[in-house]
Amino acid sequence: MRSRSRRPSVAVTIALAVACALGCSSTEHREGELRPLWNGRDLDGWVQVLDSEWTVEDGVLLSRQDPAGRRDGESWLITEDDYEDFVLRVEFRVAPGGNSGVFLRDPVPRAERLAAADGGAAPWDAGFEANINATDPSYPTGSIWALCRGTPALHRQGEWNEMTVRVEGPRVTTWVNGVLAADCETSRSSRGAIGLQRHGGAAYRDKVIEFRRIEIAEIR
Repeated sequence: MRSRSRRPSVAVTIALAVACALGCSSTEHREGELRPLWNGRDLDGWVQVLDSEWTVEDGVLLSRQDPAGRRDGESWLITEDDYEDFVLRVEFRVAPGGNSGVFLRDPVPRAERLAAADGGAAPWDAGFEANINATDPSYPTGSIWALCRGTPALHRQGEWNEMTVRVEGPRVTTWVNGVLAADCETSRSSRGAIGLQRHGGAAYRDKVIEFRRIEIAEIR
């Protein structure tokens, strides 16, 4: 009797994607092991820009929209440090119909953002963004916003998901739940902060954004 081939489990698929992100695409650079970028307790090492607050509840980093906040409730949580080449892994959960993203190499100084009434140049334009939006028909989760369309239907709405991003030189590659989502090049910025988005607008007013286990490995 012919045996059936078995698909790898989600955990195995994700492990393979992370392993590939850490080493498959380069033989010239060496990476350290993934380490926490967020400490799981508070906002130490991060800067909040704009008004919708980011809080930590039961080990989860989350943001609820302040509809009276600037930029229609938009808010960004940005690292104090800058990064150049790296692998980033985040676990996220967004209420169905929600919209978020991970900013990459945002070059605008944090002090400049805090001094600007509107937070300054949008991080997705100043740097670039790995989109988180399960219902966007053009740039679904894992896409590089406005630059590279990703594979659709990888994001499980209302559940915890994992996205891995490798940024090296002009190339950025993403995996969502262990599946390749996007692979493209951009010259927008070569170094900058990493950030998380709390989307503004009435359409996302009740959509809670959650993150956990945010990890990074810098490529040397």
